[in-house]
Amino acid sequence: MFRLFLFSIIFIKFGYAQDKNITDPEASHVEIESKYFNNLYSINDSILRSEQPSKSGFKELETAGVKTIINLRRLRDDNKKAEDTNLQLEHLPLATKQITEDDIIEVLKLITSAEKPILIHCWHGSDRTGVMVAAYRIVVENWTKEDAINEFRIDKFGYHQKKYPNLISLLENMDVDTIKNQLFAEN
Repeated sequence: MFRLFLFSIIFIKFGYAQDKNITDPEASHVEIESKYFNNLYSINDSILRSEQPSKSGFKELETAGVKTIINLRRLRDDNKKAEDTNLQLEHLPLATKQITEDDIIEVLKLITSAEKPILIHCWHGSDRTGVMVAAYRIVVENWTKEDAINEFRIDKFGYHQKKYPNLISLLENMDVDTIKNQLFAEN
């Protein structure tokens, strides 16, 4: 049931949005109802974002058809919590205060090459996940930096601006052309 619900919402919300390059930050994502997640959103037809999934959350994602999990947590991988699934687990540990453009390139390479649909997560699904979703919006979906930053700052995503102001600076100063060249030259 969750799988049908998830993909129905994704199709209705994003079926035509990507072709039109809609960048309204408030209308750019769909909240996915789940008893196992507090911060689960679909950002397009193949990418979800969330906080750290529980064992039941991983099972629910697999049942919904998710293929790849990208974990951005610095100290914890998903091996134990997802051990009873066939999900492809990727772990790219990031320290939130030290994220660089090279980190963005590495994560975007994984996002663009991973089997879809994918889930990107960190501990809260707000700071590391949020900055990578914003970078994806800018580099891959051709959003303006302003629109991507506005979405990143939406309250329900939980960005901790006072603790991690570096993330906004990183997005504002990102060399998009260089990142695109590195990202798409190798794909």
